[in-house]
Amino acid sequence: MGGQDGYSRNLLSYNEESNSLLAGLNIHPSDRWALGFNVGYTTAEGGLDPFELPADDYVAITPTMSFDFSDTHSYSNIDVSRLNADAMFKLKLTEHFWARLWYKIVDYTDDDPILYDTTGTVQWTTITAGWSF
Repeated sequence: MGGQDGYSRNLLSYNEESNSLLAGLNIHPSDRWALGFNVGYTTAEGGLDPFELPADDYVAITPTMSFDFSDTHSYSNIDVSRLNADAMFKLKLTEHFWARLWYKIVDYTDDDPILYDTTGTVQWTTITAGWSF
């Protein structure tokens, strides 16, 4: 801002960083069965630089406000991590019939909640069967 009310600009920057690590392993020791594992881990952080609202001329002629702006820059902060992992076991029962067991977990952590904490974990297991012809 700028102009007759005495406002001045304060250029801000949003700093962010994210990192991911992924790994997987599939084992097929025979034609009858297979085993697989996958994992992924991600972290992300971000935040706005603190800012001031310098307007000396404006403050001199305007009563003080009841709202405190000193924490406003922190309302857009992000500090999260997420773990995804799964395991799979597949068994070929006959030449044309197979069964698979699959387990997956997702663990999400919100280390800097703003309005509410979004931390949580979900996990599930799936059993499937197939017939090839």
